[in-house]
Parts: sequence; structure tokens; C-alpha cells
Amino acid sequence: MPMHDEIVAIRENRPLTGGHYLLSLDAPRQASAMQPGQFAMLRILGRSDVLLRRPMSIFNVLAGDGRAPQLRTARAKSRPGQSPRILQLLYKAVGRGTRMIAELKQGDKVGLLAPLGHGFVEEEYLPRAREADEILQVAGGIGIAALLLPAKRLAEMGFKQRLFFGARSRADLVGRAEFKPLVRATQLATENGSAGHHGYVTRPLEEYLAARLDKKFLIIACGPSPMLRATVELANRFHHPCLVSMENRMGCGLGACLGCCIRVHSEGDEAEAYQRVCTEGPVFWAEKIVWR
Repeated sequence: MPMHDEIVAIRENRPLTGGHYLLSLDAPRQASAMQPGQFAMLRILGRSDVLLRRPMSIFNVLAGDGRAPQLRTARAKSRPGQSPRILQLLYKAVGRGTRMIAELKQGDKVGLLAPLGHGFVEEEYLPRAREADEILQVAGGIGIAALLLPAKRLAEMGFKQRLFFGARSRADLVGRAEFKPLVRATQLATENGSAGHHGYVTRPLEEYLAARLDKKFLIIACGPSPMLRATVELANRFHHPCLVSMENRMGCGLGACLGCCIRVHSEGDEAEAYQRVCTEGPVFWAEKIVWR
């Protein structure tokens, strides 16, 4: 799919809870070209002391009238105001760069390189999705940002879904309201016990899988590496396929700097190789990744 590197205007930079923000950008070309699971590289303009772009998952895409267009008809002819135009990025201000982004206001402009990466490609996951009784979306922290658009697409196709969402505290459980019309139920977990299960989200996931040994699931996960590793271990133990959207540090987002490489199993032998999260990923089948 084509990527575009443009200067775009900010429509809104809405503060949420726990230091999170929802950044809405007027980016019709990127919004029309993206696929679920892809990401963007954001550049702060006019600052020579911030050289690298910031990678962010594309959380949502809206039409010019603020409504969500159906993803399967994103490239079809639409009535005025209904074609994809607004690209939304959900992020947390944790470092110097993201704190500077949090200070941006409506009308300010940023550099946007998007869409990037290998996302959730339907031809790759639909055969396993059709074999499943339910799709389990598993998110950890800001990893929730990568899962909304694939959940929307699966809901459009009529798949049953359930969300498991874990974070440090209630304030970090952002973005879950958008999942409400897409999933049958949501199971929350917080490390400090302020909402849902007191502990890691993999515990309620394990209990759910253990109580339904006769069911088939497709697990889709995004979050910190320890959470992904634990989720993949559960998928392996209960014999369910698992797709993961990897989070990693990136320098360029184009595959040139090799800063985001992860170890993967090579095709046809027991050797290992490296692949780039920004190019071959961020979405991989869990069995392809070397987790140790």
C-alpha cells in the first residue's frame, strides 16, 4: 500500500486520563490508504533538538464528518463528508518527544509518514478466524491502540469477539469505550487493583481458556514484551493460534536503520534470522518469533 510523507494539521489533541492523549490529524491521503494494524511516524516541526520521528499505532480513522467509515468500503466512492479523512493516534506522554507532542494545539502542524508496516492482512488470518468460535483481543497498556481497527473490521464481518485489557491502573485503561459495540464482553485487569482483576491481564485470560477447552479461539495481542510472551505461552498451552502486534523502538520506520529487528525462525530449517518490526511487521504470527 502507498505511504505518504506530508505536513498535516492537528484537528484535536485531546487529553485523556493517565497522561494519555488522542491526537486527531487532518490526513485524508493517509487515512484512505491505511490498513488495520499499520502505524505512523510523527515528526515535530521546527525543532532541531528532536531529530527522530515518533512511531505510533494508528488507533482509528474517521470520515470528514467525524463518523467512522466502513473499512471494507474505504476506497469506494462515498458521499461528501463520508470518505476517510481524520487519522487518530492514541499515545502516552512518557518521554521528551511525546511530552512535546502533548503540548501541540488545534491548527498546529506536524510531519506525518504513514501508513507503514505489515498490518493485519485478511488473507493471512481469515482462514483461522473462520475456524474459531471467538476472537480474543488481548491488550496491555497503550497496546490497545493497535487493536481497535482490526476489531472493527472483524465486527463488520460478523465475528464474535471478547476484549481482555490490562494496565497499571484505572487511569491507563483508555480507549476501551470504542470497543464496546464491537465485543461481547470486556475483562479488565490492573496491577494496582483499581479496576477489574488485581494483577496481570493474562490471569483472567488463562481462566477463560481453561474453562473452555472444547472451544477454538484466535488470539490477537499487543502490549509490552512480557505480556506478549505470557500470552503466547497460554496460546501454545491451550493450542490456539495467536497473532501479535510487536512494539519496538524505531529510528526510521522504513527498514533502513535496522534498529527494530527481532529474531524469528527461518523458513524450512531450525536456524534463526532477523526481521524488521517496521517492515515485515509489526504484525506476526506468534510461532514465527523467537521468544526466549
